[in-house]
Amino acid sequence: MVEDLREVLARFESAGRLARVRVPVDPRFELAGICTRAHRDPRLRDRVLLFEQVRGAELPVVANLFNTREKVAFALGVAESELLAVGVRALERPRPPVEVAAGPCQEVVREPPDLRVLPLCTNSELDGGPYVTAGLHVTANPETGARNVGVQRNMYHAPDRLGIWMAPTHMFQHYRLAEEHGAPLPVAIAVGVHPALLVASQFRLAFDEDELAAAGGLLGAPVELVRCRTVPLHVPAAAEVVIEGEVLPQVREREGPFGEFARLYGQARDLPVVRVKAITHRRDALWHNVIAATVPENAVIGSVGREPALFRAVRAAVPTVTAVHMPIGSGANFHALIALRKTVEGEPQKAAFAAFAHQDLIKHVVVVDDDIDIYDLSDVDYALATRFRADRDLYIIPRVKGNPLDPAADEYATGRATVAKLIVDATKPLAAPPEHYRFAQVPAEVMARIAQDWPRYFG
Repeated sequence: MVEDLREVLARFESAGRLARVRVPVDPRFELAGICTRAHRDPRLRDRVLLFEQVRGAELPVVANLFNTREKVAFALGVAESELLAVGVRALERPRPPVEVAAGPCQEVVREPPDLRVLPLCTNSELDGGPYVTAGLHVTANPETGARNVGVQRNMYHAPDRLGIWMAPTHMFQHYRLAEEHGAPLPVAIAVGVHPALLVASQFRLAFDEDELAAAGGLLGAPVELVRCRTVPLHVPAAAEVVIEGEVLPQVREREGPFGEFARLYGQARDLPVVRVKAITHRRDALWHNVIAATVPENAVIGSVGREPALFRAVRAAVPTVTAVHMPIGSGANFHALIALRKTVEGEPQKAAFAAFAHQDLIKHVVVVDDDIDIYDLSDVDYALATRFRADRDLYIIPRVKGNPLDPAADEYATGRATVAKLIVDATKPLAAPPEHYRFAQVPAEVMARIAQDWPRYFG
């Protein structure tokens, strides 16, 4: 069996990067408040938090696992600078999952289910209730049987009922296909999985492509799956907790508000409902809570997960694209930065259109030359300041399909919205003389000599 969540946590602890909170903590606001304070503290930001006693619940809670890109890299066993390349390699060399007869995720079976045994947390002041926030949702296309994996949010309604907000992507399409035939959509919600699975869930693959195969590419070995007890699906065998159920057709209940990745509240809506049929878990299970609004965990997972597929999409349109980045400050959704080696005018715009086509939440694309480090926002600011001219290099496309989680979008129906898209071409004009944009710097040979003699200066 490949590494699981608890083995990742053991590596963090061996590195002195796991902080145990041993006093009782309230899952309503207090746990999230501690996570928020720890994220803002430079001494604690690089620590994963383990809350050993959560009031009213049987399971401890893991938190602040994804609040920095470096933590994701550590969990995957790579350098932060390698995340994009590792993600692209996983897409190009997927490892399909394999079924096994049994797994630790089913050591305890709760039928009938009672969600109240789980430490569901309320993270933001106006949240409509406690939420499942790190749920890896597994569904199957009702027509083809192809699996989809994605992260959705689930609000507690009753001991056997959860609300669900489905992003307008592949799981939502599965639900619409089932609902058209008056049938429920089986769903399994795995909580407490290896970080590679959550990252892969954000890869934005084509419809009917399996994110778990991409997760195997990240892990370097197939993900092991077990058959669910009450629904016709397979789930990661090493998951800490699995909630089995079905999304009911033609049933809606009030869901929200919820503190979202944009650091604002997603509004309350009448949304579908999951009827929970069973809960299975490990004997000594851990619960994973992800915070979206005050700790940028959703954004970090999204950034690492969405960039590899975005890179492939824009590179397919413009082969000289060298890197892409979705900054955390935009929720890793609204902004995309693209670096390319421009050979003809118009390539920046073409790359931007490819980005818009690939991910509907992207609304602002900034394209720079490949001598700009797009992971250093001060470098991007430099390109905007010195290479962008608004009357020539700014493009606005009105009324494009957007996403209702964008607070600036026009939601014209439940779950459907439009927004204006923006392209900023911050690349050097090809007609400009080379000396016009030549960096002022110390001669390379002098810098090399200084580097060689560095101890002499401060010895």
